[in-house]
Amino acid sequence: MTLDKLTSALNQGGKHLGDLIWWTLAEARIDRSTLESVWSNAQLAPEFLPDPPTAEKALKAAVREAAVGQPDRLIRLGKENEAEIVFAVVRETKHGDGSITYHQETRVILERQTELVSSDIAGHDLAGVITNRFAELRTTHTPDDIRRAMMKTLDACAAVTLRDHGGVYWVPAPYAELIRRLQSTIEKIGSSRVYLLPVHASADANRTLADAAKLAIEDELSQLKVEVEGFIASPPDRPSTLVRRLDAFEALKARAALYRDVLQVHVEDLDKTLADLTGSVEHLLNEKAAA
Repeated sequence: MTLDKLTSALNQGGKHLGDLIWWTLAEARIDRSTLESVWSNAQLAPEFLPDPPTAEKALKAAVREAAVGQPDRLIRLGKENEAEIVFAVVRETKHGDGSITYHQETRVILERQTELVSSDIAGHDLAGVITNRFAELRTTHTPDDIRRAMMKTLDACAAVTLRDHGGVYWVPAPYAELIRRLQSTIEKIGSSRVYLLPVHASADANRTLADAAKLAIEDELSQLKVEVEGFIASPPDRPSTLVRRLDAFEALKARAALYRDVLQVHVEDLDKTLADLTGSVEHLLNEKAAA
């Protein structure tokens, strides 16, 4: 069944509950300035953008890409400190008696202050590949970056994952317009596609989405409880860590209210549990302030 036929079938229900969303990222590489431009044109929040590329990140990504298809050569991190990052290109040789020997061919060095990449063997083929990939990646976002930006946006849209390992999400109807702007933006990157499948009210749709939403709230609440128990046993050094948990409580409360409005989802003792957790965190903050 095609997506159009599925959409037509699911449009036969009642009110719009939201959209199912999934995607494929193909040739999804884009330079930072272009990504910022298309993101801004779509009126998407800048805080959902991935962090800008860095020299360190670019080098490590270049090394990962250069290592592909090298059955007899390894690229290993040899040094990483405030001044430089050094990777060694090592040839691995297997001998007939079962022994293995290793020979270092060259080092690839990133000087953090100048952000220059060099090799101690001029003209080395694999070092050249790494250097060229670094130059491109220094200002370019990868598909992983794009995926992270999408997940930030979906999280802000109170999305619910419908599979244990992600990949398909339900976004509540109040965010329908935002999620379509995200779709339009991502489809401008390479040959990427974002699929939206509207879901309208029916007995089966309401029950399935309500179960998924309830489970998501319960899982997040359980994780927060474990975190706070850990804080009580061993208070964190930074008050900001505790303050972020208070923000997380408010975000969870807002998400639960949204699910309740759209799907009539009710999580037992949610408000009481969040109030208790808030009290525990505020007590820890007061203790730190008094210390």
